[in-house]
Amino acid sequence: MTFNSQTRGDRPPPNALRVKAWRDLPANRTPARYKITADSGDTHQISVAKGNRIILDALIEQPVYCASPVRISDRVCILRHEYGVPIIKEMYENDAATDRAKFGVYFLNAKVERVSGGGGAA
Repeated sequence: MTFNSQTRGDRPPPNALRVKAWRDLPANRTPARYKITADSGDTHQISVAKGNRIILDALIEQPVYCASPVRISDRVCILRHEYGVPIIKEMYENDAATDRAKFGVYFLNAKVERVSGGGGAA
């Protein structure tokens, strides 16, 4: 699984979520199962809970800015390496909100859907 990123000059999608606190993310932390379908058609299922579920639910809803005080990148690494979730990072230039020269946004690189686990991404 490859997680390459490249720097883009354009802007991230307008719906990209900038996380300042856990309250900006979906709230459901109970265990849930997800089906991941790659472009090739290969599928696998995973079960996640707590912070991993919160970040996965957020990524299902919309792209998420990488930099965050809640350490999103730690959860993304766990989802990528322990659960095989294909999450990519696209790099952009000139973030007006933070004055950073370069910044990243996480995207799911496959179809991911919740198949059980009740509740929604609150």
